[in-house]
Formats: sequence, C-alpha cells, structure tokens
Amino acid sequence: MTIKIIDPHLHLFNRSRGDYHWLKTQNPPFWSDKSIIQQDFSIDDINKSLLVNNKIKLSGFIHIEAGFDNTQPWRELEYIESLDCQSNRTIASIDLLATPEHFQATLKRLQQYQSLIGARHIFDEQAYTILANHHAQQNFASLNEVTDFIFELQLPLADESTLKVMPLLRETISNNSQLRFIINHAGFPPKVSSKDINGDAWILWQQHITELAKFPNVFIKCSGWEMQDRQYKMSWFSKVTRFCLKMFSVERVMLASNFPLCLLGNKCGNKLDSNLGNELTNKDYESYWQDILESDVIKLCGEKEKSALLYHNALHIYQLSNAER
Repeated sequence: MTIKIIDPHLHLFNRSRGDYHWLKTQNPPFWSDKSIIQQDFSIDDINKSLLVNNKIKLSGFIHIEAGFDNTQPWRELEYIESLDCQSNRTIASIDLLATPEHFQATLKRLQQYQSLIGARHIFDEQAYTILANHHAQQNFASLNEVTDFIFELQLPLADESTLKVMPLLRETISNNSQLRFIINHAGFPPKVSSKDINGDAWILWQQHITELAKFPNVFIKCSGWEMQDRQYKMSWFSKVTRFCLKMFSVERVMLASNFPLCLLGNKCGNKLDSNLGNELTNKDYESYWQDILESDVIKLCGEKEKSALLYHNALHIYQLSNAER
C-alpha cells in the first residue's frame, strides 16, 4: 500500500541561479558537515528516492524560502514556479524590519505569484529585537490584512532568552488573529542527549508550547530534528510529537522533513558521502519518512489521525487545492 504525503517544509536549491549566502563555506553557519548540502536539490531528486521502495508518494509540498535572494525575494518564487511542479505552495522571505512602505511594495510584488501562501523572517536569537520593533509590528498588521496568509515562526522555545520574548509574541499573535502562525521545527525542543531533557529546558519548552497552543491561529510543524541533534533517536521524535499532539490536537500538527537538511541527521549522517553525488542522498528522503511511519507515536495513531498528520492538515492549512487526493 502506497502512503500519500504532503511535505509542508522542504527547500529546493539551485546554486547557479540563487545566492544562498548561508550555504557558502566562508559564511555561517560553520557546520563540520555542511558540505553534504552544498549541492543542488530538485524535486526530481526527491521523487527518485521515493521510487526505491515505491511505498511513499509525495502528493504535494511547501517550499520554504532558502536564502535564494533575500534582497529580491520574488526571484525565488519565480524560480520555483519555473519548475514542473503541480502541487506546491511557496513561503517567501520577507524583511519585517523594512519600512512599511518598502515592506508593502515587496509584499505586493510577491502576491503576483500564484504559489505564494505565506512569508518567513527567521527570528532565532533576534526574536526580541524583531518583535519589539515598531516597523515589524506595522508590517505584521499588513500581513494580517492578506486573506488566508501564513507567517512561519522560527525561534528556540527551550531557550531562557525566550522568556522575555513570549509577552511580545503573544501580543503579536493576538493582535493579528487573521494571520496564521506556524511554528517551525516544533520550536526546537531540547535534544534527547541533553542532561536537561527532563529538566529546566524541557519544562520551559513545554510551557511555551502550551501557551502558544491556546491561540486558534497557531499551528505547529514537527521537523528539523537534525538541527538539535545530528544523531537523534526516534524515541525523542515520538516524545516531542506526542506532546505537540496533546497541546495542539491532531488538527493543528503537521509532520515535515526539512529536506535537504534532514540528510544531516540520524543514520543519514553516518552513510552519506557528499563526494558521491546524489545517489545516496536520493535514498535518504524515503528513509526519513519510513522512520516516521515506523515510530511509536505514528503506530499508535488511527488511519484518520495518521492521514491528518501526513497529508490532510497540510492540504487544508496551505490550501493545496491541486494536490493528488
């Protein structure tokens, strides 16, 4: 039986057309295994990997901005829409710190592209600075006026620095109730190997997830495990996902890959050789999803719940009307 999925968080790279400042060796992040992803990745690479066992079918995907050209973010949408992809939406890069006039001009230009469904300005450690900025709050109000628009929310919810961020974040979400906020990578829960997994960091992450889950316009994507722990265990995946399901309910949780960065993690990091090209890379996208399907938390889900997490939630939240059903 072939299982259909919609991947709501992946990135396609074309280094000859885009800038990808962060992917270059001389620029941060300075990961020792960065060479693994310093290559082009296309939707064909993903589809070839899924043909290995033909048990999983990618019926749609959401391309999340990948630093193609953050000064002219519409160029990335132009690139994605030039591909032969029928069932996808795009999250564009946008600068919340821009003047409202410049921000609105950029937003208007982005809206010319059919695949646009939302935008992202990565918060990470700059969350407080961004949210406290007057221009940023004005720009959030502009996004709130766009029908069915999404803002991808990326920040570390297990970090003590987030304590001073949360009041501003709650106020922003409350003031922009028509805008859908989607937490990226489960808010970066503390890694399983940490001595703090059942201590302060874990409790803090749970507290912030619980607070954000109270807002009906907030959703969460469980992915990016490799960003916290290259050798993560699926028991950690199940623990985190189970808590997200408890707080958000099955209707507001999505499972995603973070491809190609997922190739940095787990068993992929042990067997992937960047000098061998895409042959091994192609196999590991399928392996990522197979691990999820075999995890404890998914095995305990009924068919309806499993379909919601893997397919239907992303279909409705990102409005993929042309996805294969």
